Amino acid sequence: MMAAVGLEIVDAALVAVRAGARVAASPGVAIVAPADLKVGEAAAAQQRLQPVLAADRFWSDLATDSFAGAAGQAVSHADLAHAHLASVWRAVATPGDEAVLALPGSMRLHQAGLLLGIARHVGMPVAGVVDAAVAATAGLAARTEVLHLDVQLHQAVLTVLDGETVLRRRRVEIAPRAGLKVMFGAWAQLVSEAMVRRTRFDPLHQASTEQQLYDRLPGWLATLAGRESLDVAVESGGSSFVATVRREQFTLAAEAWYAQLAELVRTGLRGGGPATLALSARAALLPALAERLGALPGLEVTVLAETAAAEAAAARAAEIGPAEPPTLVTALARVHAAAPAMRRAVGTPATHVVVGGRAHAIDERPLVIGFGEGAGRRIALGGAAEGISRSHCTLLRDRGRTLVRDHSRFGTFLNGGRVAGEAEVGAGDRLRVGSPGVVFELVAAD
Repeated sequence: MMAAVGLEIVDAALVAVRAGARVAASPGVAIVAPADLKVGEAAAAQQRLQPVLAADRFWSDLATDSFAGAAGQAVSHADLAHAHLASVWRAVATPGDEAVLALPGSMRLHQAGLLLGIARHVGMPVAGVVDAAVAATAGLAARTEVLHLDVQLHQAVLTVLDGETVLRRRRVEIAPRAGLKVMFGAWAQLVSEAMVRRTRFDPLHQASTEQQLYDRLPGWLATLAGRESLDVAVESGGSSFVATVRREQFTLAAEAWYAQLAELVRTGLRGGGPATLALSARAALLPALAERLGALPGLEVTVLAETAAAEAAAARAAEIGPAEPPTLVTALARVHAAAPAMRRAVGTPATHVVVGGRAHAIDERPLVIGFGEGAGRRIALGGAAEGISRSHCTLLRDRGRTLVRDHSRFGTFLNGGRVAGEAEVGAGDRLRVGSPGVVFELVAAD
């Protein structure tokens, strides 16, 4: 029976859904041996055993340029993507099936075009192409503004979407070094050190036990979602080596990347929210990340299923396609109307703004913050002016409220979230202009 197969393509894995059920979750790994190319699960099972032959950037860096493989043969990322896609399609499709592709916002248009060419060569009919974040979140009961955070293998991608009845992709932000691979590497080292302290056995010293460790790491992370600690074990030479690790150790080891992810989300917020943050299953796997991001003001956090993008792509195939050639869809009708936006709770209206140890009164006369001197009431910022406009933003009192109005193309940030036009501010709030920027404290005087 002919069916639409939803297929999410991201560097970490290809996830396929057919008739509402997951039929593939194939890791984005290849073992490039001279006479035996392996992809997906077969390759992932040997990634630590044959690291010189392993490749895992063929989806993130999709291109036709050839490079010399470890065995000296010429190969391209497109060749490896072709082999991976063909393997998955053969495993999941029946005659007459069509694919609806869910692609990450980080994939460039020329890469999407190359992918469609690869699909044709594989013999995979493509009935439509949709942004993965749009597909995954259009069915949520959520706020008007939705942030979708996915942690891929080599980077993290934040997609900002909004709309009352139609959810549209507005922009895509990337943290290029906050990917699963580097975090898993840090956590593997953490487990290794814990085992050395406890048993004097180093699982990273042997390829076979290193492979075991990496194979078991996702399960350990899932367990830590509901526990403060757990015992981790690897086997070697008929013996089992066990160590106890705590969730706090994992979060500390990943602090640099967690900080990048938190900043990525803060920059996506409009003046403190409210917004819904939808975490992909990959992002939600990271210990305590959801709790950390949920503490940001104005955010409510929801966790998506592993199949969210692929399942929605298949279920909404008629809306996404058909088109010839397939066109990337970046907006879908919302299944549920957006939850009504609530005005950000503000305590005592601010009466002064403090910077450099000096307090400046805020009243009905606009107080301009910007680089250099100018006319009128003004806080003139000197020194480094990166990311600061001449008339960057204005503070003023209006009918009993204190407001900040952004005039810049670089952004004014309230409590870490970007101000969308105008926002109300109160005592205790913080404003930032520029990068790394100048921070202003808002206070209330009797």
